[in-house]
Amino acid sequence: MAAVKVVSYQPGDSALHRLDPRTKQIMVMVLSSACFAGGRWFLGMLTISIALCAIESRIGLIRLIREIRYFLVFLLFVFIIRALTFNDGLLPVLVVSQVQAALLFCWRLLLIVLMAVLLISTTPTGAIRAALVWMLRPLPLVNERAAATMVGLIVRMVPLILFQAGEISDAMRSRCIEARKSPLFRMNRFTIMLFRRAIIRGDDLVDAMQARCYNEQRTMRVMQFTKLDAVAAGIGVLVLATLSLA
Repeated sequence: MAAVKVVSYQPGDSALHRLDPRTKQIMVMVLSSACFAGGRWFLGMLTISIALCAIESRIGLIRLIREIRYFLVFLLFVFIIRALTFNDGLLPVLVVSQVQAALLFCWRLLLIVLMAVLLISTTPTGAIRAALVWMLRPLPLVNERAAATMVGLIVRMVPLILFQAGEISDAMRSRCIEARKSPLFRMNRFTIMLFRRAIIRGDDLVDAMQARCYNEQRTMRVMQFTKLDAVAAGIGVLVLATLSLA
């Protein structure tokens, strides 16, 4: 049976768990934006910070990376596409400058995904929704509660979709799908079943919400900025300070 452990909320009492959800979300948004402008010093400091956060939250960096292994495969394809060039004879050639640029680009994407996974795994969905409502409220012409509800549903559905993908993979292996030589056939069967189950799961969720008379006017979680949040914000500022380094 497949299991989704990290890409969903994991209860705990670590410092990362106790941070105000607004602090965590703002730091993730700011640091993610800074990733595309930062150099090696910034990316290195951010990598160390993420590793320490993963260890302190009892999740572990190795387990964190293992849970996003499919994204790592996607990063490999991105690296190959960005690193390779073709000469006049249409033969693939590796250029050192392009390889370095591709590595930096993939490094940035990986850090952004790791921060997002850490946020989801240490913050309840209700807290994420409350923080989004607080941040979107000053914006004109934006229904902050509807937007926060949609984000909350996405956070809920992603682990379920991953769980369904694991179940489908197990079922296909039990039926000796590896005996099929064509990878396109295996991918086609897997994709069709995954989309079908995801759509059915979405319909079931809508029916359940309607049966319980769900509406957007719900009581928000109480949020409080503490000294721990100030310390975390200070660490974030120090990491951002490395943007000026080459």
